[in-house]
Amino acid sequence: MDLHTQKQKQYFDRVIKLHYEKGYGEDRISRILPIGHATVSRWIAIFAAEKDSKSVPMQKKKPPRKLTGAEPQATDIQALQREVVRLQVQVRHEQLRAEAFNEMINVAESKFNISIRKKVGAKR
Repeated sequence: MDLHTQKQKQYFDRVIKLHYEKGYGEDRISRILPIGHATVSRWIAIFAAEKDSKSVPMQKKKPPRKLTGAEPQATDIQALQREVVRLQVQVRHEQLRAEAFNEMINVAESKFNISIRKKVGAKR
């Protein structure tokens, strides 16, 4: 590659290192270094062409999973079981609440002799 300008001499290696070793994209590199997005893109393409390799889109690196035996799994299962119990209690509470509202409507309908519930079927 023929490096023409002082900027190319100064930043070309850093751009390639950030892109291929750190996995940074063109936008991020252009924000880190005082180089335009198009210049970064062109330099990466030139470097790929020089190495006779096709430019492969960068993929995000997944952090390694840390498993230290059965402890995290057992903890996760216990946490999920506690969540199930909590949700079952909440459902039972809401069922009792719905029954109380229905009974309140029944008492009001019988005491005041008015229909409170919506009538089933469409109006004609």
